[in-house]
Amino acid sequence: MTASANTNPNMNTNTNKEAFLNTIAAKLGRARKSEVQRPAIREFIPDSYGPLTTDNLVEILKEQCFFIHTQVIETTRELLQRTLDDLLEANGGGNVMTSGDPRFREYGLAFPDATVWEEAAGRAENIRRAESANTAIVFADCALAESGTVVLESRPDQGRSLHFLPAHYIAVVEREKLVLRSTDAAAALNRRIQDGEPVGSSINFISGPSNSADIEMKLVVGVHGPLRATYVLI
Repeated sequence: MTASANTNPNMNTNTNKEAFLNTIAAKLGRARKSEVQRPAIREFIPDSYGPLTTDNLVEILKEQCFFIHTQVIETTRELLQRTLDDLLEANGGGNVMTSGDPRFREYGLAFPDATVWEEAAGRAENIRRAESANTAIVFADCALAESGTVVLESRPDQGRSLHFLPAHYIAVVEREKLVLRSTDAAAALNRRIQDGEPVGSSINFISGPSNSADIEMKLVVGVHGPLRATYVLI
């Protein structure tokens, strides 16, 4: 009888993992830890700003967006449609693509002949629509004032390509969705997960258009992705 070789890749992976972890523990001069407690991360985050109001966060956001070449426009819910229409005109018109976010209906927004990222269209068709769009309009799930970042989940009504393929990008940011930094956004996401709420397949952190100075240290904005990014704060 001949011995057969082990063909279970999971067994090999587990063996390698255990050997690796045992080696690390031995190098540290202690036994393997079997339980890990979540650290109190707030203890490690510097409180360099002190108490902040929403107006404070808005000012921090606008200052940071200046440095990342992102336009910030403040408007009201009542004037949101007109503000977006003006921005589309400034972008040169052309095709518009929106996410399928229900807030478009809640705010009564409408854009003639606009396409929508929708699950029923399928991945290939949604990407084709995004490629042909001059402007994408989305609602941010959250915004980080300190870095000028909008946070958006990838969902069936909002795929990743929507944020990167159109020539211009408009993100509507509700003031109540504005937080200071990524740790605040991560804490809110963790609470949702603990409560059993569904979350997107990926989380996109977008800080304006790309800024590249790889060639002769000359800054070029919008080399990868949209040429121009605008945050509309309501």
